[in-house]
Amino acid sequence: MEKIVVIGAGNVGTSSAAAMAGGKLGDIFLYDILDNLAAGRAMDINHASPVLHTDCLVTGSHSPEVLSGADVVVVTAGVARHAGMARLDLLRQNLQVMTGVSDLVMKFCPHARVLVVTNPVDVLTWYLRCLHPDMNVFGLGCSLDTIRFRHFIAEAAGVSVDCVQGMVIGAHTDDMVPLVSRATVSGIPLKDMVSGEVLDAVSQGTRAAGTLIVDMLRHHSGFYAASQVVSRIVEAIVLDRREIFPFSVVCTGEYGYDKIPLALPAVIGRRGIHRILEIDLDPDERRGLDRCASAMDEVIRGLS
Repeated sequence: MEKIVVIGAGNVGTSSAAAMAGGKLGDIFLYDILDNLAAGRAMDINHASPVLHTDCLVTGSHSPEVLSGADVVVVTAGVARHAGMARLDLLRQNLQVMTGVSDLVMKFCPHARVLVVTNPVDVLTWYLRCLHPDMNVFGLGCSLDTIRFRHFIAEAAGVSVDCVQGMVIGAHTDDMVPLVSRATVSGIPLKDMVSGEVLDAVSQGTRAAGTLIVDMLRHHSGFYAASQVVSRIVEAIVLDRREIFPFSVVCTGEYGYDKIPLALPAVIGRRGIHRILEIDLDPDERRGLDRCASAMDEVIRGLS
């Protein structure tokens, strides 16, 4: 079985470990620098094993040696977003967290596939790649925004979410680009089922969802949906499912960009990202992607 280590025993990390245990994805470890936090939360997860019908238990630890030989590392550690904060407000503090994380990964499991979940996810993915160019690292990107998009489409069209296909690309910021032109319901273009006003509302709802949740919860962001996406991605890795998600990657010519982090559709499997997909975008979507790239370029220039 693959060894999966979640770094950070906060809400997202703990819920992700629980989801992966329920999915029987491997030997799962939860690591946090705070004494007993990971162990206590792992214990709580394991007590649910009889009703989850799983013997895949979670081991909690505050010792960094737990990362030794990890095959997959999920990084959720960092300062959480509070009401009134933008994702980029977390940048300076979480850069320091990523520096420590990168040192641990390269010391204990340099060949692991590393999924960054901590925000601002696109920039932090770029930062880890800059620190260690050989690290097999990619970020959650717009994967969470994508399932929110699909939820809003199903709600607007009055259909099951199982009928809906759609994707969000660009960046995990308010500039994200819901690909309305490519969204479908059982193969039927969404634009043939709902009005233009509804399409706009779906896009706006997708962009605003994360901030709305933070404003309502005040002291932390959402974590249920994020943990389910994380578990699905790790499943695609360990089972080599070759699924497509909009991951944070550092561009090497895709869409005409180089050395800029963007959330782009990519095929994920056992090796990590197998390839990045370049798809045709309508003019509005292309302008939206350009805005994301310009904003990311400005941020990373400020860090260089």
